[in-house]
Amino acid sequence: MGDGAVGSSLSLIAPAEDKAHSKIASSLSTPFNKVLLDGRLLTSSQERVSLASKIYIASEMEQKTKSHNKWFLDMAKEADLDLDDNMMEDENDRPEKEQQQLLEAKRARVKLAKLLAEPMKTQKYGKFLSTNSAALQNQLKQSVQ
Repeated sequence: MGDGAVGSSLSLIAPAEDKAHSKIASSLSTPFNKVLLDGRLLTSSQERVSLASKIYIASEMEQKTKSHNKWFLDMAKEADLDLDDNMMEDENDRPEKEQQQLLEAKRARVKLAKLLAEPMKTQKYGKFLSTNSAALQNQLKQSVQ
């Protein structure tokens, strides 16, 4: 941010929005380069983001519990009092919805780790080649040569 800042912008637009986006882009001093994206990349990205979101929500719940427990421990220590175990939050005391979210987050961690270990592919090999995938493959071949 500020003077001399350098960066990139990305506009994800649907074909129906192309005309309106072209008007906006033409009014800017910096040109936009068009890049054709395969929708399967976006679908793969959405799946990964969804899994990461589940993991994040669960980690926030766990952090909140740790913070709550630490506060009680610190206050009890400061007041030189014994802390009642019922004052501490624990995973078994969570509502069923939160326990389900934690379980889903554990599953999401495993699945996300597997997905991140393999590259995202635009081409799922099947019976037919899609036009976007074929065009993208041709663009990639030409840029390599």
